[in-house]
Amino acid sequence: MAIMTGEDLKKIEDYYYKAGYKHWCPFPEELKAKLLDVYETEPFPWNWTEQDIYEGSRKIIME
Repeated sequence: MAIMTGEDLKKIEDYYYKAGYKHWCPFPEELKAKLLDVYETEPFPWNWTEQDIYEGSRKIIME
């Protein structure tokens, strides 16, 4: 069982900053809200894995 917390979101934000996307930090509030809205709770009856969260969030961030 995995969900995204505010701390996880901060780690992702830091990663993108350190990976060369310096103009993306901090993430816009709309993007943070969207990521937390999608990954903050488990979709019943399924479970997120860490890979689901990171891959899904990567796709949302790159949009």
